[in-house]
Amino acid sequence: MTVFKSSSRDVPEIPDNMDLYTFMTEYYPDYRFDARGTGYALLIDEETGQKWTYEDTKERVDLLAIGLREKLGVEEDTVVAVFSANCVDYLVTILACHKVGAIVSCANPSFQPAELAYQLDASKATALFVGEEAQTEGIQAAEKAGMAKDHVIVMQTPKTCQAKGALNGGDRRIKDNAWALEGLVAEGKDLLASKGSSMLEKSRPKLGRGGNRKKLAFLSFSSGTTGLPKGVMIQHYAPIANVLQNCIFNEMKNPAQPGDRYEPGKDVSLGVLPFYHIYGLVVSLLFTFFSGITNVCIPKFKGIEAMIRTALKYRITLWWLVPPQVVLLVKDPSAKKYYSELRELVRFLMIGAAPLSDDLSGRLEAVLPGLDWGQGWGMTECCTVGTMHPPKTRAVFGSAGRLFPNVSGKVVNAEGKEVGVGEAGEFWIKAPTVTLGYLSNEKATEEMWLKDGWLRTGDEVKFNENGDMFIVDRLKELIKVKGFQVAPAELEGWILNHDDVADVGVIGLPNEESGEIPIAFITLSASAKESKKDVAEVKKSVKKFVAVNKIRYKHLGRVEILDAIPKTASGKILRKDLRVLAKELRAEDPEQDKAKL
Repeated sequence: MTVFKSSSRDVPEIPDNMDLYTFMTEYYPDYRFDARGTGYALLIDEETGQKWTYEDTKERVDLLAIGLREKLGVEEDTVVAVFSANCVDYLVTILACHKVGAIVSCANPSFQPAELAYQLDASKATALFVGEEAQTEGIQAAEKAGMAKDHVIVMQTPKTCQAKGALNGGDRRIKDNAWALEGLVAEGKDLLASKGSSMLEKSRPKLGRGGNRKKLAFLSFSSGTTGLPKGVMIQHYAPIANVLQNCIFNEMKNPAQPGDRYEPGKDVSLGVLPFYHIYGLVVSLLFTFFSGITNVCIPKFKGIEAMIRTALKYRITLWWLVPPQVVLLVKDPSAKKYYSELRELVRFLMIGAAPLSDDLSGRLEAVLPGLDWGQGWGMTECCTVGTMHPPKTRAVFGSAGRLFPNVSGKVVNAEGKEVGVGEAGEFWIKAPTVTLGYLSNEKATEEMWLKDGWLRTGDEVKFNENGDMFIVDRLKELIKVKGFQVAPAELEGWILNHDDVADVGVIGLPNEESGEIPIAFITLSASAKESKKDVAEVKKSVKKFVAVNKIRYKHLGRVEILDAIPKTASGKILRKDLRVLAKELRAEDPEQDKAKL
């Protein structure tokens, strides 16, 4: 048996008797920077520059928790969804829900109402936080899911609230009887004043030894290795463990020493990765707050120059990126004039969600020579990071890093044999962050979560003699567009609703800008053949059919018509045959590979 082990020391203690709220506000191992009483800003709103200290954040969390419990009846095991762009209240909302024992389900703020309604239904959410920018879509989705209108809470931006007083301004209610988050905070403040400090601890769940290993913190929707989105059941223990693994792997100290990767109390973090995504949630949001690192909350990526200008304005030293952003950083002409300033500013850059090519790695080092940077690997099902580039070493091109503390790995080939150094196979992981399975989907859970604690990842990898892991291919069928998962089965199921389509197969086509783009191979329906429809119009219509009903990263880059979709005798689509056809298409029309989503 070949088992790969982490070369890092283990985490000294992973507490199993507390929820995330308690962990963030009360757990202080000797390597954690203590921001209490320092006046140090932990959260900054990009647009207004409004700063929140530890005390500001905790007060707001506590007041919101009272409002949620007393006004909406949110309590232990209630599911609350969050549908918002990045904002300073994102963490507040999560921790307030956890303080009363609720489960949080974060949703992509770009979802169409039908897509959000699907997640609300599947998670059985009874309350919904909606970002101000997405309140129309959020309210529509809540109606589709049968949610009471007064269980929708709109997260007004600091700019909206600023005229009425920072932290305590804004409205209590908005249209359609929905709450404003400020209103629930104000209600909590009134109740605390009238009924006393007992309101702060009322009905707060207490976890005994081992209690957070089963108690759910998040229902994060992922396509897993295949199929429609499924709710990953993430227990409190998993993100707590991943935050501490990040600290230990990166040799965090208090106080920080010169040359350390992280310098809590000084570093500023780039909060542009979407917080609903597991990478943004655990690394960019939870880890930074726990570690005492200022987080500039950027609602959305608005282009590389805008991101750089924000980084320079707020002196952002720690960058968490995905490969498409690196492409823009090293290739977009608008970025070049900032290189000299960035060389003096950026201290560490981590790339995740999808592999970075050797070519781009070389360009990044040329643009920012001497920078501490590297790649990492993770997935929702093991609650984020499993491997990462170690500190005080040069990045290994193509490597996804080395195993985190307390993590073991196996490489299992197609014959089911565990193989060693230099041999490729499916990556299996055993870690304290492995989650509990998929909500209400026993079959899919059994396919990935094995009885002895191993999780099958669906990624084909190999390790070198130094413990560096390299992603060889993706055994699973998912398409990765700008770091986001697109399940072929979901698009195929939708495209089959088109009147002109008889059959369909969807695969990902490599694309420099997006990593991959979905392309669809279709066969024409009998009616389309009989009416002799124009082929170009059919292709255009199918692309529009997807674009109107699906989030942007699921849009089709291309549609091609075949006589038949290649399949096995049992009816399974032969995607490898479609990939061969796709390569032929690229050879015929190399410019199409430059399509953007």
